[in-house]
Amino acid sequence: MLPFKLSHETLLHQFRTQREGLNSSEVSKRLNEFGKNHIKTTKEKNYIYEYFKQYIEFFPILLEIAGILAFIAHHYQPHEGNNILGFAIFGAVFINATFTFWQNFKADKAMEALLKLMPTIIKVRREGTLQEIDASEIVPGDIIILEEGDKIAADAVLLEAAELYINTSSLNGESKPSKRELHPNTNANRAIEAKNMVFAGTSVVSGSGEAVVISTAMATEFGKIATMTGTIEKGLTPLEKEVINMTKILTALALFAGVIFFILGIFSDKGILIAAIFALSLIVANVPEGLLPTITLSLSLASQRMARRNALIKNLASVQTLGSVTTICTDKTGTLTKNEMTLQEIYLTSGEEISISGSGYATQGDFTIINEKDNSKELLKGFLEACWFNSRATIEENQPIGDPTELALVVAAHKYNLEYRFHKIAEKPFTSERKMMSTFGQVDSKELLFVKGAAEIIFEKCSYYRDSDGVKPFDQNAQNTMEQALEKLENKAYRVLAIAINDQNNEENLTLLGLSAIMDVARPEVKEALETCYSAGIRTIMITGDNPNTAAAIAKQIGLRFDGVISGDDAAALSNEELQKILMEKTYIFARMASNQKLKVADALQANGEVVAMTGDGVNDAPVLKRADIGIAMGSGTDVAKEASDMVLLDDNFNSIVAAIEEGRTVYFNIKKFVTYILSSNVPEIVPYILSFFLKIPNPLSVIQILSIDLGSDMLPGLALGSEKPEKNIMKRPPVGKNEKILDWEVFKRGYFFVGIIEASAAMFAFITFLLAHGWQYGEIHLNDPVFHAQAMTMTLLGAVTSQLANVWTMRSWDFNIWNMSLTSNKMLLFSNVAVFIWIWAMLNVEAIQKIFNTAYIPLSDLWILIPFPILVLVSHETYKFIRLKKIQSQ
Repeated sequence: MLPFKLSHETLLHQFRTQREGLNSSEVSKRLNEFGKNHIKTTKEKNYIYEYFKQYIEFFPILLEIAGILAFIAHHYQPHEGNNILGFAIFGAVFINATFTFWQNFKADKAMEALLKLMPTIIKVRREGTLQEIDASEIVPGDIIILEEGDKIAADAVLLEAAELYINTSSLNGESKPSKRELHPNTNANRAIEAKNMVFAGTSVVSGSGEAVVISTAMATEFGKIATMTGTIEKGLTPLEKEVINMTKILTALALFAGVIFFILGIFSDKGILIAAIFALSLIVANVPEGLLPTITLSLSLASQRMARRNALIKNLASVQTLGSVTTICTDKTGTLTKNEMTLQEIYLTSGEEISISGSGYATQGDFTIINEKDNSKELLKGFLEACWFNSRATIEENQPIGDPTELALVVAAHKYNLEYRFHKIAEKPFTSERKMMSTFGQVDSKELLFVKGAAEIIFEKCSYYRDSDGVKPFDQNAQNTMEQALEKLENKAYRVLAIAINDQNNEENLTLLGLSAIMDVARPEVKEALETCYSAGIRTIMITGDNPNTAAAIAKQIGLRFDGVISGDDAAALSNEELQKILMEKTYIFARMASNQKLKVADALQANGEVVAMTGDGVNDAPVLKRADIGIAMGSGTDVAKEASDMVLLDDNFNSIVAAIEEGRTVYFNIKKFVTYILSSNVPEIVPYILSFFLKIPNPLSVIQILSIDLGSDMLPGLALGSEKPEKNIMKRPPVGKNEKILDWEVFKRGYFFVGIIEASAAMFAFITFLLAHGWQYGEIHLNDPVFHAQAMTMTLLGAVTSQLANVWTMRSWDFNIWNMSLTSNKMLLFSNVAVFIWIWAMLNVEAIQKIFNTAYIPLSDLWILIPFPILVLVSHETYKFIRLKKIQSQ
């Protein structure tokens, strides 16, 4: 039989213990048998391995191979700067690996968070004496002592309980303190449902008790969830898949180019060695060394921007995943609503309808009375006193303390400026079976019983009601009137409590005072945020523990579109295939949902090809947060939920999720922009190499000058593109498809075959024109004057760099012309342009820089050659975007 269903005597016998507790020798034996009371991770991380794993990802491997090839090329041609290129490439890989590891390491604290919830010192009775021990030393059979404020270190069955309430939100998400009793509810079949049990990771809100420990460590309900969370594998993010895809494509292109030109070199009588060195150099030139650090730094900047918008990203690669989200599964309480219960309406039995302004726990508000009578204010005062005096919640130093529903009643009393003049004598707490609470005490010198609870329960116990001209029998007509008022309030999604009174300590023959209508008000910004989601092609599914009627009413109030409501039990009864089918066809609200049922919904949506963002706050939500494509924990939630998630909402606000998705989409297109930008500069790096190999011209560009473009003049502008603000249509387009590639034909077309060709033309035009202007004749491969050759190569370099400066401005928008964009809205872009101009000046004027990069001073009279091509890049790309956008809009 389940331990919580056993009698106390049988329970103690089964666990070989007694009320006086265990002796020290038995404790030692059980510590050896059951082990320390620790939550253990399923997989221990080796952080040395985690660091070096950064070096064996696809893109770093490509760069590492390019670095090795650079050193091989240096061996055969030692004066071309290939060794510097090799060191630079490995430096870029090192910086990227270290930065990425550090970002992920800071966020990797899931099991530490579990341990934070476990208390350090707990009280037990052993050998008949009260002892304080470390929580890790507790064993099954120990007798634990529970007092207000204590954290609970193990699962245990109660032996004694005095008004014991525990906070189980870390396990089941319920914010309301749960009353514990000495006998289990009759329909309890699982430990978590038993009212005579307390659980590891929860805490005592009030009261006291004693309990016998039945499970510790990973055998507790807390430990089982930790085990489930640890065993759930998270798939690759879309960005991680895309980096792999880009690496494969770029590798294939580099190898293809290398092999083709190696073969051409042999057939052109260059010799195998020269052809091989040329092929290696071409492969290296095809690898965009600055791409990976730029992506990483861009994601880091995006995560910082999101943090300023109250969305804390833990895993950099998850930033871009947000742009692909197609479905948001969100809690109601605290996310769509404020999680501040507010008494908004009162219906008195004397017929007055009263509305109360203000929301949340602010004690300022006005009372508006409809059907007011001479004594309505006095009747309202009596009603509010009955609410206040029968509540355990308080407001101390402007801080609300206690159950949210009771706080709504207490705040209303404060709004009415009432004085607390009640001395409590006895209390009968609320239970799920009774569905009511009563408090007996003295008001001034008169003894009264105040009662509140579910309306249908209180109505049955009422014999009278208070009218404006005195107390009258609560007959069928009066009950019909109250039931109509009740239905009207419930249809508005209120949580309704009936309030009654008696002049003796008896819960029968009560006098009904009225109805209190309480609501967790919707966040005012949610309606607009939902409309933004629908415009962006994102559907929102509410998953809540509330009843279906309340959930549906709130959904209608905030403009959430849905086709029906499914309860947790109904969802559990559906097969996975059935759930997939109905979610493919329609959108439902899920009410009365347990955490394992949320996991089932997430699995069904993912099986349908959806990219799912899922919110949660309790320990019980950790598995589904880890399973979702984007797990979103509440800032007010448990540490376990936060550490299992990909993103933490610092303000618990649905609007912050939408803002994060907007940022994720922006990141996707910003990456697309700077990938195009970086690939554009590959063409003017490769083309001069190829032409110099097959034409009778001097070498237009050295390897070290290629490096100066990739890691010098391209990096900062590329990073500036990664920080560009959202485009105006970013949330009016469908989500980024799961199979949509960053490195698609459009990127290749713009980067390689459009802007890249213009930039290559600019580089070669500048090189050849400068040579011809200074007396060079075609066929002179070796220039006798090294300074003259350095000047010509500098012109090639400047042709590429100045075209890129224009390119970075036109790349600010993927779809729209830049003429309507603010020139100063991207401060980083302005800074990067200044930095590139300083870099150009240094290459032309600083001797030390000139020696390293083989550049030379160019007279101002020769720089006119560079002017046409930046203008051509800007005008032609803006024209291309205009024509492309018109074509898309016409379709």
